[in-house]
Amino acid sequence: MNKIGLMVILCAITSVFAWKKETHFISLPLIEGAGLYSSIMLTRESGSPSTTIPAYSTMTLLCMNAAVGGFTALGPQEYYPTFRAIHRYVGFAVTAVGLWMSIAAANDKDIRPLERNVSYAYTGLTVVPLILFSF
Repeated sequence: MNKIGLMVILCAITSVFAWKKETHFISLPLIEGAGLYSSIMLTRESGSPSTTIPAYSTMTLLCMNAAVGGFTALGPQEYYPTFRAIHRYVGFAVTAVGLWMSIAAANDKDIRPLERNVSYAYTGLTVVPLILFSF
């Protein structure tokens, strides 16, 4: 296991790390930016529906998850448990579609290596919040 994976697991299971929420807000621009960048570039570079469909799906789910997450964080507290669950479910869908997008990028010869690697990194980054907040 690499050091980053060990750090994520340690942060998730240790109650000393009460800064999960702040870390989530700090990491959002990186995660969302990687997802939007790779989605946009895949739609621009590929003419294949097998690549553009997961890219558009990723953009749609990212926007939906950002809206639900924002309401969860800033909305009325009585809705927090319900919207936190919805935010988590959409997060799992984002990860699944990110994996689909990465596989599509790997199989598309029109995608440049940089965009392909960013889509791989994005898929990996989407897993981190799910692991951190699942424990």
